[in-house]
Amino acid sequence: MSDTLRVAVIGAGQIAQRAHLPGYAQAGAELVALCDNAHPELESIAAKYQIERTYRKWKEMLAEGGFDAVSICTPPFLHYEMAIETLQRGIHVLVEKPMAVSLSEAEGMVAAAKKSTAMLMVSHNQRFTAPHQLVKEILDSGELGRIYLVHSVLGHSGPEVWSPAQEWYFRPEQAGRGVMADLGYHKLDLIRWLTGQDYVRISSFCNTFEKNTTLEDSVVINFQLSGGTLGTMQVSWVFRPDWENSLVLRCERGMIRVPTEAIDPVKVLRLNRAGKVVDSEHRCSSNDPSGWFGAVQAFVDAIQAHGPSPVSGEEGCLAMAAVLAASESVEQNKIVSLT
Repeated sequence: MSDTLRVAVIGAGQIAQRAHLPGYAQAGAELVALCDNAHPELESIAAKYQIERTYRKWKEMLAEGGFDAVSICTPPFLHYEMAIETLQRGIHVLVEKPMAVSLSEAEGMVAAAKKSTAMLMVSHNQRFTAPHQLVKEILDSGELGRIYLVHSVLGHSGPEVWSPAQEWYFRPEQAGRGVMADLGYHKLDLIRWLTGQDYVRISSFCNTFEKNTTLEDSVVINFQLSGGTLGTMQVSWVFRPDWENSLVLRCERGMIRVPTEAIDPVKVLRLNRAGKVVDSEHRCSSNDPSGWFGAVQAFVDAIQAHGPSPVSGEEGCLAMAAVLAASESVEQNKIVSLT
C-alpha cells in the first residue's frame, strides 16, 4: 500500500456528497473511483473531487481494483453483499449505518472481516462529534459518578427533505425499518458507547403520523442498561419547523446537557466535595457538527496505522440487535430482554 490511501466510493447520494467524499479529501486520501447505478450527476460529482473513474456497476469497479478501501453509501439492503465481496478481495470497508437489514447479515459481515486481511468499520458518526467526544471524556473520568438516567432526542422533518430522490427510506424491503433504523440506530449506539454499558431490556412504542409508508415515522424507546442506568429516547421524522439532536445525562454527582446546535455550549453541573454546585459551559464548535469527517478520518488513520477498527462490526451488530429488540417490542407488545 502506498503512503496515500486510495479510496473508492459506492453510492453518490447525499451521504456520499456531504460526508464521505469531502471527508476523504480532508483526510488526505486519494479518491480514485465512484460508482452509482442511477445518479444522473455521477460524472459531475466525480469531477468535483477529481475522480477519474466512474462506474454504474459496483462489481465491475471491484474487479478493476486499484484502491485500498471502499466506502459503502447505498441503501441498507445492499450493504451485506457489497461488504462481503469487498472484504473477500482484501479491501477495507467503511459501511454506512444501519449496518444491514438483519442481524444475520450483520453477523455475516463480521465473519467475512475475520477471514479477511482487511478492516470493517461501521460509520457511527455521532461518536465523532466534538460535544459527544467531550461527554465521553467526562463520563470516563468518573468525576460525575454513576450514570443514573439518560434522555436522548433525534428528530427532523424526514428523509425526503434530506434526500428527495432517495425513496428507499420508505420501502420496507430496502430500508428494513423506518426511523428506528435511520435515527434510532444512531442514538442506541451513541448511548451504549458513552455509558460503556450494554442494553439489558428495551420497550418501545411507535406510530406513523404522516409518512406514506407502512414503516414507523416516530418512536419512543425505554431501556435499561447493564450498569443499572435507565433511559428514554425519542426519534422522529415529523419534527417541524425545527429539528433536535439533544442528550441529557443525570449522574450521581452532576449532569450533562448536550444541545442541538453546535454553536451552543455543552452544559455541565457538578457537585464539588463541599457540596456546592459548579456550573460550567464548554463550546465545541468545529467544521464537523455531524461527526462525518471524524468517522472518515478515524477510518483512514486506523488503516494507515494498521490498528483496530475504530467502530468494529461487532459493535455494529450490538446496535442492530438493539434496533431489532425495539422493533420486536412494538410487534409483540412486550418488554424485550437482550441478555
